Amino acid sequence: MRLNLSAVHVGMTLLSPVSSLEAGTHLTNEHLRLLRFLKIEAIDVAPVEQTIFTSIEERCLCEQVLQYEKHYNQWEERIAPNPYEGLEFVHQLFRQELPLSAVVHFFTHQPLRKNHVIYHAIYRALVARTLSKYRGDEHQLQFDYGIASYFADASYAKIRKWSHMRYFTKMERELLYQHPLVSAAMLPSNQTLRGRVYQLITEHHERLDGSGFPNRLTERELNPASPLFIVADRFCQLTAPRTFRKPLSPEEAYFYMWQNKAYDEEALTLLATLLGFYEIGRPVLLSSGVRGKIHAYTNRIERPVIIEDTDRTEYDLSRLAEVKIISFQ
Repeated sequence: MRLNLSAVHVGMTLLSPVSSLEAGTHLTNEHLRLLRFLKIEAIDVAPVEQTIFTSIEERCLCEQVLQYEKHYNQWEERIAPNPYEGLEFVHQLFRQELPLSAVVHFFTHQPLRKNHVIYHAIYRALVARTLSKYRGDEHQLQFDYGIASYFADASYAKIRKWSHMRYFTKMERELLYQHPLVSAAMLPSNQTLRGRVYQLITEHHERLDGSGFPNRLTERELNPASPLFIVADRFCQLTAPRTFRKPLSPEEAYFYMWQNKAYDEEALTLLATLLGFYEIGRPVLLSSGVRGKIHAYTNRIERPVIIEDTDRTEYDLSRLAEVKIISFQ
């Protein structure tokens, strides 16, 4: 389909070459900035494709899970984390670019496991890397997200027996709240893993409104790279099965976070876009009580044009600040 550039969003596939971009390119924010700079008015694109893993891709990812579990078991035995092992693991994990929809489908359909930390580390790394890529970040930052996810919950290896518990004593809960700092302290002194990676680890449970832990930092106090990592961590946490609660669907997790001022809107919009939540024709419920379908995109994908089911009235949400989509039907 041919769309005005203002209605094109990240994740769409370019169907015909434009300037230096070849047909088949999956558009990132960097590509869109280039097209705007060149004053391109319209391009031919295909919507974001929703896929699941092939048997080969699934087998390769399962092998990565088993590899990480070996590393984690070493930490349980009080063997210090090996930085080169971590770097090589993330390099292999990121060797192939996996569609976000396939990643989410794989990890949300895993059987219930007591030690969810192992799956969570890989799930979070892949989600953060994908969001970072489509935001247009440099490769080093994408890699840093992977390294941070590899080490972020390493301290749980010291308290594995707690990982499936629902209720904690005051002392146990305080220790859990400090786990980002303990994990960061476990990092080797290698300078490659200090600086930004260290901050990503210590801040992955903080919130933009200062309601997180362990230091209750606000958005201004966070490393600029942390808000995206926080979104990836919380989304993976909410959508994966746990022993003490049922998981939310990806859409439920998204709306839970979207309605909460504690999470970065840009990262959430990227997440929803790449998972195809705002696909044309999807039934939605508006905060005004109107039920309708997504009819067209605007320059903000989370505020499309909605056509009401009953009288076919059009609602351009980009012009109606007080009305928003509150659920997908």
